[in-house]
Amino acid sequence: MLRIKSILIGANDLPEQPKYVPLKSVRVEGKIDLFAADVTIKQVFRNDETNPIEAVYCFPIEEQAAVYKFIAQIDDRQIEADLKEKKEAQKEYNEALQQGHGAYLLEQDEKSQDN
Repeated sequence: MLRIKSILIGANDLPEQPKYVPLKSVRVEGKIDLFAADVTIKQVFRNDETNPIEAVYCFPIEEQAAVYKFIAQIDDRQIEADLKEKKEAQKEYNEALQQGHGAYLLEQDEKSQDN
């Protein structure tokens, strides 16, 4: 699920009703080796908004699972995540948005254990 958090046109107002970026396709590949599975999920979303957006991506994972790689591709640009301490990552994310840059932040939802 990719929910639009705000449309970046000078105001951070939320849409009245939750809006979502449409999911266009999903591809899942997996490799099982004894008691472990390595699963790759490719999801393609299409942003139809006319202005830049800030969106929240939520993906449920099992308690014993781990995310070890995250790649976002926008048009021809590919962005690969770096692992950082939570506070440092949040600070860099907020600074990038304030400077008008695109940014990604992967964090665990403390309430639901989702990423």
